Amino acid sequence: MTIVYALVARQRAVLAEHTTSSGNFLTVTRVLLAKIDSSSDSKMSYVYDSHIFHYVVDSGIIFLCMATEDTKRRVTFDFLEEIKALWRQSYSTVE
Repeated sequence: MTIVYALVARQRAVLAEHTTSSGNFLTVTRVLLAKIDSSSDSKMSYVYDSHIFHYVVDSGIIFLCMATEDTKRRVTFDFLEEIKALWRQSYSTVE
C-alpha cells in the first residue's frame, strides 16, 4: 500500500510534483493531464498497468497521485484532500 507520486497542476501546467521513485509515470501523468477536464470540480481514478492514478479537481487546480493497486481509494483520496488543504492554505489569496 504505497502512494508513489503526487502532483498539483493547473490544466496541463505542473505547479509541483514529488516522487522518490523512477518510472514512466511522469510521461503517463502528462497524458492524463491533457484528458482531465479542469473546468468543473470532480474526482476520478484511472488504471495503468499495476498502478492507479487518482485525482481531484477543485476550482481549476488538479491534485493527482499515483498509488499501487493494493492502496485503498479512501486512503488516496484522503491524501489528495490533505494536499489540497495544504495547497490552499499556502497559496490561496485573500481578497
